[in-house]
Amino acid sequence: MKNIKGVFFILLTFSLLISCDSRQKQEKLADARLKVIEKLISQNSLNAAKIQIDSIHFLFPRLVNKRRIAAALEDTIVRRESSRTLAYCDSILPKKQHEFDSIQKNFRFEKDKIYQETGNFVYKTQQTESNANRIYLKTYVSENADLFLISNYCGGKLEHTTVEVTSADLFAHTDTIDTSDPNYHSFTDGGQRWEVVTFKNDAGKDVASFIAQYSKQQIKVILHGKKNYVYYLDDSDKKAILETYHLWVVKKDVVKLQKEIKKATSKIERIKNSGK
Repeated sequence: MKNIKGVFFILLTFSLLISCDSRQKQEKLADARLKVIEKLISQNSLNAAKIQIDSIHFLFPRLVNKRRIAAALEDTIVRRESSRTLAYCDSILPKKQHEFDSIQKNFRFEKDKIYQETGNFVYKTQQTESNANRIYLKTYVSENADLFLISNYCGGKLEHTTVEVTSADLFAHTDTIDTSDPNYHSFTDGGQRWEVVTFKNDAGKDVASFIAQYSKQQIKVILHGKKNYVYYLDDSDKKAILETYHLWVVKKDVVKLQKEIKKATSKIERIKNSGK
């Protein structure tokens, strides 16, 4: 019995020695990788450093202290990237905001404080009250940089769900909006029918882009529904859509930069607070 206990003790001691030796080797390997990470960061090879940090967590899951050092180095990378993002956005945003302000002089800002959370920039010639009984395409941009293309029609019943624009052999069309969709509105009054179909962002941007690109040419509009209706886009509407599309492109840049600034600032603050 004593011999068995002695053998067990020897085996246990041997396994502990092997385990300690193995851990020391792992720590040396982890330290070597950490030095590589520090060098990569100093060289601004941040993506390569991130890959090495991931390898620390994957290869050495039990080396908690080494993983903490790796996490701290990751924070260094995040802080450096975020500071770089802030510097870039802060330099570009004022220029984009100035460009937006210059364009929006030809627009009226509309917002119903009771029913609307965000307002819209509507081109001066396309305000609803002065175009109530007209067949035309209207565009506007929201504060959140959403683009809206609206097909306004009055006349006989069409139930049009798609808008196509053509010039020479070129064409573009919207998505199809079902008549049951909330973006489809229609009513009849005194034998006259009104149909208002709204296409938001991707659903209508191809048509808006097409009109902006070919605004100097004659553009035919085809309303597709149970019946079709054809008309030619008025010059004033082409100009309005061109400028609205341009406003949308710039507004998207402004909103994107603002979001990037907010995100980068939040990351830096999170790192600062975690160190307290």
